Amino acid sequence: MVLDRRTQIFIWVAWFAVIPIGLWTAYKISPPTHFYHHFDFLVTTGLSCIVALIPIVVNQIPFSVTQWLTIFVFLKYGLFAEVILAQIITFIVLLRLRLPKEKRYNFPLNSIMFMIVSLVSGAIFYIFGGEHVQAGNLTINFVVLAGLYMASYFIINQILFTGAFSFLYKTRKPLITKAFLWEGLIHLIAFPVGITLFFLYDLVGVSSFLLVGAPIISTQLILLKYNTSKEINQYLQKAVETGHRLTERLKFEEVLNTFIDHLLNMFPADYLYIFDDMNDDRLQAVRCYENGKFITRKFSLIKKGVGIIGQVWATGQFAFYRDKQQWKNINTEGIPDEMESVLVVPIIKNNAVSGVLFLGTQIKVEYQKYHLMILDILCSYLAVALENARHYEQTKKESERDPLTKLYNARVCRRKLRDGFNLLHTGKIKCISLLMLDIDYFKSINDQYGHQSGNEILIQMSDLLREIVGNRGTLTRYGGEEFIIILQIFRTRKPTPLGVG
Repeated sequence: MVLDRRTQIFIWVAWFAVIPIGLWTAYKISPPTHFYHHFDFLVTTGLSCIVALIPIVVNQIPFSVTQWLTIFVFLKYGLFAEVILAQIITFIVLLRLRLPKEKRYNFPLNSIMFMIVSLVSGAIFYIFGGEHVQAGNLTINFVVLAGLYMASYFIINQILFTGAFSFLYKTRKPLITKAFLWEGLIHLIAFPVGITLFFLYDLVGVSSFLLVGAPIISTQLILLKYNTSKEINQYLQKAVETGHRLTERLKFEEVLNTFIDHLLNMFPADYLYIFDDMNDDRLQAVRCYENGKFITRKFSLIKKGVGIIGQVWATGQFAFYRDKQQWKNINTEGIPDEMESVLVVPIIKNNAVSGVLFLGTQIKVEYQKYHLMILDILCSYLAVALENARHYEQTKKESERDPLTKLYNARVCRRKLRDGFNLLHTGKIKCISLLMLDIDYFKSINDQYGHQSGNEILIQMSDLLREIVGNRGTLTRYGGEEFIIILQIFRTRKPTPLGVG
């Protein structure tokens, strides 16, 4: 969801007004304490940025784990230093999310919320008598007040986030969710870690960041690797499921629709194009999806070896671009300028490229290299399913059509009659009309002029009837020179102009 332009402008204006006032207020309430050292604060900030760039992912929801550093900075350096650090962390986290232009208002929005959270939770700490002390002077009362600060920080943050979301997006969002519980658990774990860092810092100085930070960052990296492996396995399971669904579809259009539905549920995509090789040395877009809807887009002539799509078509090798800077100088064949991340994968059948799949988003670095492996598997399923669908439709067409006149054959005639009578019995139509006709003296024509002449007459007769009947009924060649026309669209038993002649 994206806010309207006026609301976005209001948020930016509010940010320019609130942040300076918030910084001034924080400095007046609690300027940097006498424990503050520029170098140590820079080390803390650098460590916070590293931790912010490695989120913990639970149920596909990323969580930042910088809380142990923010409470350390608050307790050691004061409210003003914590406000500065919180703003930097907010910027780093949103930078990692690589928001598109239309969603960049999330930075000032979150910046304002964290400013309020920092000021209110800090004020609660000071109102209840909290002071900044040396680790050697730790008391139970200090730890309790630090816990109160941490709890206030968490609760106020959740209330503000839920309230802002519900107000701005006009959508009611519950406060207590699984994300709320996980966030609370992370704060609960981060609190003793922050207190431990506070204590160690007075004992060993800046080395405490290494002693506490190294195990935490290592754990984050291990969890990140685990989540990536888990995500790949989930993608593989979904790919296999997609393959099964594709094999169940017998029509070309159904195969494409099923493939796209599953693909959009698996991968982020603002743009999706499927190109099919038309066997005349050109690609044609058979599906175009942009910003949530299917459209008709005319691409410029795609030549083999030219442009992103043309190169994939010619080489059979994928193309992977993390942002627009990597592909903007390549001939883009009409690709929208708003696109950033791009994945282009060949659709290979019988060791030859039969099509090209193009995915793109408006967010930088949205795709990962392992996505290519999943897409390669999906495109293999798609190529087989499309080939099967083509064979099925061709076989079905041949089994239903008379090879000479290309009209429906007797089998289709009987099925259409059966379906028509079923509709008649259920009351969905009032009557069904049947016209039977043949060609007089056709046997004599065959005997005198030969079967080739007879075939030409049958073809001409079929063309004439096809022109007369049009889409008003079903025209069939029942056998020999006999033709049957089935009409279901007429609601009365009155003679129709079609049957008068």
